[in-house]
Amino acid sequence: MQSTVVFLFGDNPQIDGAREVLGSGVLIGTNHPCFDPQQQFTRDTYVVTAAHVVKSGGSIIRLNTKDGGSRYIELDPAEWVISEVDDVAVVDITEMLNDDDEIVVIHDSWLADKQIIDHYQIGMGEDGLALGLFSNLPGTRRNVITGRFGNVSLMADTEAQIEYAGRLRPAHLFDMKSRPGLSGSPIFVYRTPSSDLRLVDQGPRHPTDDNEYLRTQTYWRHRENTFVKLLGIHSAQYTDSVQVMRDRELVHEVNGPIRDGDCLRIPNSMSVVVPADSVKALLSNRSLAAVREKRDVDNESYSEHVLMERTIYSGWLFNRGY
Repeated sequence: MQSTVVFLFGDNPQIDGAREVLGSGVLIGTNHPCFDPQQQFTRDTYVVTAAHVVKSGGSIIRLNTKDGGSRYIELDPAEWVISEVDDVAVVDITEMLNDDDEIVVIHDSWLADKQIIDHYQIGMGEDGLALGLFSNLPGTRRNVITGRFGNVSLMADTEAQIEYAGRLRPAHLFDMKSRPGLSGSPIFVYRTPSSDLRLVDQGPRHPTDDNEYLRTQTYWRHRENTFVKLLGIHSAQYTDSVQVMRDRELVHEVNGPIRDGDCLRIPNSMSVVVPADSVKALLSNRSLAAVREKRDVDNESYSEHVLMERTIYSGWLFNRGY
């Protein structure tokens, strides 16, 4: 899964020729028209990130290569498609990839849209992780991917909209320790047989009703008791106000601008996640769809070996034994 993540850089105007890393992104692809969707082979490949990363100049993509290094895909912010309502941006890099890139592309069936959320009954307490940039250790020759782990605190709700990126929108809340650089990172949610809380106490107080998933599951996986899905894209983090109180024994040693009793804003553990539905909506953008349709007509050749190399599977696939 780490190979699904890329870093986003911008030119540093203060240092000629220098670049600074500004955020993370994730590779998402649509189904290859020559293969069954269950195989999860992708053709059209996109980098998805938070819109505010691109707007701040983070439009240049760095991805790892098989020789142990990395390379840049040079893009301007204007080449990205930016959502008008959500903090999410996307760019098509299908023709910019080559066989030496060390990448894995997430099939769009990984996106935890409303249908997926309802089917699996994804909700509060689900395990999850963010993969992306640790700004103190981005890597020199290649991207160094780090993980942050936590749990879902709140699922997106139109009745409880959240203000982020200057807008009031439905968003997930994910409880984890975040750091600068995680903006644009993918937030995955996963379930294992031992963590499936939906299978606990299916008695009269928690009837399964007509939900097929709950009705057919047992502790051991009969059909699809485990999964990994893309919950959304990391956008922002809540902060807390903390009052500074100096240690009396050290007060004579401190001459900084912060005074005793001042309040500082520090990040807490609650992160805002742009829902996968918003990512899916942006991927259906008319200009992106037009390019996909043109590729359908052109019907260019492909390497099945490369497709296999770049494919990662989510959930139970009978024909592969996963």
